[in-house]
Amino acid sequence: MAQEARGDIAQALTSYDEAVRTDTTLGRAALRLGSLRARMGDREEAELLYSHATSSPDVGADAYYARALLRNAGQRRKEAVLDLGEAVALDPRPERLRLLGTWYVEASLWPAALGIYRALLAHAQTSGDEAAQRDARVTIAALSWLASDTDPVLAGISSPDWVRRSLARAARPRKREPQGVRKLTP
Repeated sequence: MAQEARGDIAQALTSYDEAVRTDTTLGRAALRLGSLRARMGDREEAELLYSHATSSPDVGADAYYARALLRNAGQRRKEAVLDLGEAVALDPRPERLRLLGTWYVEASLWPAALGIYRALLAHAQTSGDEAAQRDARVTIAALSWLASDTDPVLAGISSPDWVRRSLARAARPRKREPQGVRKLTP
């Protein structure tokens, strides 16, 4: 990595290549070598190296993310979305969630995007980031409107389909009344 930081790309390529050839379990070396290959324009070799690095437990999520970006740049969005979904499943960082949500919106996959932005809201609430919370709430409101026809929870209340109604009823928060209080009006 020091060679790469100094700008000695040729020496860094040689070192990473040697490390990957001698020990196939070095996921981080495969990831860095893939990054260098991608910067040099060798997309096929970079994709192979990223694919190799996905099996490494310490950098698997980063490898899926890098491969998703590489595939997206190569106009292979469907494969890129699958890779990004794997990266998010392994390591749900907000920037990855946001990108996946954006790609879902671009593909008009409203319920999937809604789920991603709900996860972003939960993360923002956990971290206490007020700006991210506001942004997520606005996006969730817009996506809720767009997804209302296809989301089983949002559309289920008035749906003629019993499965959707059941899902909507199960997902709805229960209203609790204090003990001993009766509702006298219907």
